[in-house]
Amino acid sequence: MANHEIRTDDGLQLRWNSKGDIVAVKGGRRRMELAGKGGFSARECLVPSGTMKDLGRFRGTLAQRGKALRYTGAIRDAGLELDASIRGGKFIDIRGEIEDLTGLDRALNLRFSIPLQLAGWTWDNTAMVSRTIRKGRMYPSREEDFLYLGLKEERFEDEMPEPLCIKTNKLPFSCVRNETAGIALGLPNDEPRVFLISADEEGYHITFSLGLTPITKKFPSRASFRIVVYPVDPAWGLRSAAERYQAFFAKMFKVNLNKHGNCASISKDRIPEQDLKALGVAFQENDYQWTDGEMPENVAEVVKKYDLASFHWRGPWYWFHEAPGDISNDAQMALLKAQAEGRAKGAHGQNNQLYGCPDRRSAGGAYNSALLNEQGKLDRVCFFYPNVSCWLMPVNMDPNLPKPNKATLAEDWQYRFRKLWKKKSFRGPRGVAYDALDDFSGHRRLNFRRDHIAVMDIPATFDPDSGRICQVKGFGDWAWARRHAKLVWDDGGDIMANCNLEYAMMFCGPYIDVIFRERALADNDEEKLSVHRMLTGGKPFCFIGKGLKGASSAAVRKMAERALLFGMAPGPRGGEELLRSVMPAVQRVAKAGWQPVTHASAKGLYVERFGSRRGRLYFTVRNTGGRSVQAELGIDIKALGLTASRKPLTVTTVYGPEAGEFKTGKGCCRGTVTVPPGRTCVLAVR
Repeated sequence: MANHEIRTDDGLQLRWNSKGDIVAVKGGRRRMELAGKGGFSARECLVPSGTMKDLGRFRGTLAQRGKALRYTGAIRDAGLELDASIRGGKFIDIRGEIEDLTGLDRALNLRFSIPLQLAGWTWDNTAMVSRTIRKGRMYPSREEDFLYLGLKEERFEDEMPEPLCIKTNKLPFSCVRNETAGIALGLPNDEPRVFLISADEEGYHITFSLGLTPITKKFPSRASFRIVVYPVDPAWGLRSAAERYQAFFAKMFKVNLNKHGNCASISKDRIPEQDLKALGVAFQENDYQWTDGEMPENVAEVVKKYDLASFHWRGPWYWFHEAPGDISNDAQMALLKAQAEGRAKGAHGQNNQLYGCPDRRSAGGAYNSALLNEQGKLDRVCFFYPNVSCWLMPVNMDPNLPKPNKATLAEDWQYRFRKLWKKKSFRGPRGVAYDALDDFSGHRRLNFRRDHIAVMDIPATFDPDSGRICQVKGFGDWAWARRHAKLVWDDGGDIMANCNLEYAMMFCGPYIDVIFRERALADNDEEKLSVHRMLTGGKPFCFIGKGLKGASSAAVRKMAERALLFGMAPGPRGGEELLRSVMPAVQRVAKAGWQPVTHASAKGLYVERFGSRRGRLYFTVRNTGGRSVQAELGIDIKALGLTASRKPLTVTTVYGPEAGEFKTGKGCCRGTVTVPPGRTCVLAVR
């Protein structure tokens, strides 16, 4: 039986036989032990119970097609076929499509497995969470290991702590490793899917939750997927996986606006000019729809004086419908339709930031874009808007929906001033801000509306509680963000977004230049912030400052220095004297550029790197424990490419507790750092 091999440029090899079984995995010259045949398999979620039925492995043939391998397989009894191409290069690229032959709705978990014997290996979920793989255990498995999707209730809460029905990974990649080898599995984050990457003693797996239905016009009864497989440096584990992933998909992590700092809201009557520079304010946003998209003259002068990036904010992802508080779902949907058809009067423009848009047109966009829940009813949340009886409606931003839709309303009305940017006399801002990209606007909700599913560019998924076909609302947000970002960038603008959930950062992050979090720093530990950095790379990242005002100096310093560890701005509120001392360090390291692999470590301390041998190099070092830690910090100057320098290296403290003297020798620079509990220091290498 002939074998076929695909390899990466740096030596990872996967070998298949002609039936599509994986018969060998090699990293360089080392062959890894296998635990089975691997390949593709499927399980089906049955309606209405949500019971999972194992359909078994796909069986078929694999053959060479030029530089790629072509696999065609089927599970005949289940009426399923699968077609995939496998290519080597920088990474092993597996692209394929599964097709249903029955003509029914199918809720399928499609799984690809690399059948490695992984007992005793290390599984990395985030840069700060690793576990040894034990027999009889699946990784991830703990509640805190996952992100959750699938909200289906008439309520919203900021970052709800309880699990929802769909589990997915915190990052679009993970890795497994031992002392001599490491492998990463993932998917490109510009191709959203509901997915889960997992590991156990019998292999490394990625599972896609796909909804196949004949009603999808672009791919009836089919769903596509893409998998990336690549080697990682086992010494650096997930950090190596992140470094390589961000290099493979560099465009998604490109820093378009290399300006870092806090964000303020400046209006005609509120210009905190004396604090802007001292508090490290680099961005400002406000609502300029009432002034034809232009900043008042005194605001424009301040923006120019302090070289601020300025943004016009809108909230395209949601809809406020003024309707009686006791109206039923059916009656509200009927009212919205009547308003869209001109049979009833409506008030939509002001609350929905659609200044000047005719009510009938705005109602039509809302009606065409409204979500339906699992009962086929209007999806809505009771909302107490000042002086108005309102319902908050999460909406589908998919541009493919019948027009008018919420995507066209956003472009034609909420962000219409983009068309004026090229006028020399236009008084800015030349940037847009997406308000409430997630959570508040329902990013994690499930949409069961059939006419929405019919026009998707992204395969559907399903509700694991019932097996019913649906879509994640955030995938429609992604479809519009991708489209609108290109329009903004082509016109020379920048994009800021109030982005709070990791899942939104994962798939919408490539279309955002500045991430602005509206959450309290105290609610974000170092592991959570490390995930945010992995998802957004070195892009500007700032908090609103919630929780800083009124807090003690010690509490403010603890929160601000936690953000400093990752080059994130903590916000301009409260503890001003302390923030004035922190912000220069934040801006300095952030501008140097966050890097996934530190090439430096100190026992008992967290270390992050900013910059490289081509520019300034900084390390942030943090003690998260309750006692002071004294440790030796070792910097691998050979890995950083600094050994060829003729000038001696110096390591100096630019913020926080003073470090001891550093000495260089044998490709490494070493020195002692003493960091009190809850403190962060910043070291500069020259």
